[in-house]
Amino acid sequence: MPMISVVIPVFRNEGSLIPSYEQIHKVIREGLPEYDYEFLFTDDGSDDNSFNELMQIRARDPKVTVIKFSRNFGQFSAINAAMHRAKGDVAVCISADLQDPSEMIAQMARETEKGFDIVLANRVARNDNFIKNITAQVHFKLMRISTPHFPKGGFDFWMVSRKALNAYKQLKDTVRTNQVDLLSLGFKVKQLPYERKVRPFGKSQYNFSRKIKASINQLLSTSYWPLRLASSVGLFFTIVGFAYALFIIYGYFFRSTPFVGWAPIMVVQLIMGGIIISMLGLIGEYLWRIYHETKGRPIYIIDELYSEDSDDYLNELYIEKGDHSHQQNS
Repeated sequence: MPMISVVIPVFRNEGSLIPSYEQIHKVIREGLPEYDYEFLFTDDGSDDNSFNELMQIRARDPKVTVIKFSRNFGQFSAINAAMHRAKGDVAVCISADLQDPSEMIAQMARETEKGFDIVLANRVARNDNFIKNITAQVHFKLMRISTPHFPKGGFDFWMVSRKALNAYKQLKDTVRTNQVDLLSLGFKVKQLPYERKVRPFGKSQYNFSRKIKASINQLLSTSYWPLRLASSVGLFFTIVGFAYALFIIYGYFFRSTPFVGWAPIMVVQLIMGGIIISMLGLIGEYLWRIYHETKGRPIYIIDELYSEDSDDYLNELYIEKGDHSHQQNS
């Protein structure tokens, strides 16, 4: 009997967790009756009533696993903690805010049966304000420079086969994003368009700074083109500066003064100073990622773990690098 693993990262999703579980459970029961299932919720350091709601769900269904982090480590870590414990023949990642249509899970599973190892729910429309839509479009266009097959509307709702999941779990670098990782595996990809719904509960925890951080991580995780762009811009202004130097020398010998005033020098200094600082900042972004990788710290720490195998909670330092097949119960 095939199994589907449902992975749901949780951060301040009080109120939406039980409806999300009920909707997805109904989709699996009616749309995939031949599938066994498991749910894996990761509480990413929520400070509301999310964990208590998860435990209520687990009390109703022993096939629900609840992973509780010691603090907030971010959505990427929350997804990875669950994916590394997924037992299913297919695994689907879906948000807990009811904005992604859970009824598509059955359709996505059928696509994996046709031979697609990665199925992406591609957002073709989103109910966001004008500023969010514009910034999202700019980000995704930049992403498509280094990853041409990156969906134009992005994606957070996806499914992988066991083969793709095993390959995904072999990726050991710590500074990366799920979207770029999936598209870098090289397996057959199927995109299914959908319109993202309006959030019925609470508000998004992705504020402006979180979105900027996620955008930078996606752009720099597997791409060298920002460095190439920086070096190209530097070369361009070097040539322009050399040409301007020749112009000053010419003016010195054939005119009374090499320039009218100090304004041209100030303009050049300001432009070049800004470019130099920007390039140093870009290099610093890459250096920080190298430094972060060399430290080899765990990308998350589990405080409590409730699973079908054991009702004891697990206190451990869970390090993604290494063998995850064993658990030490306290």
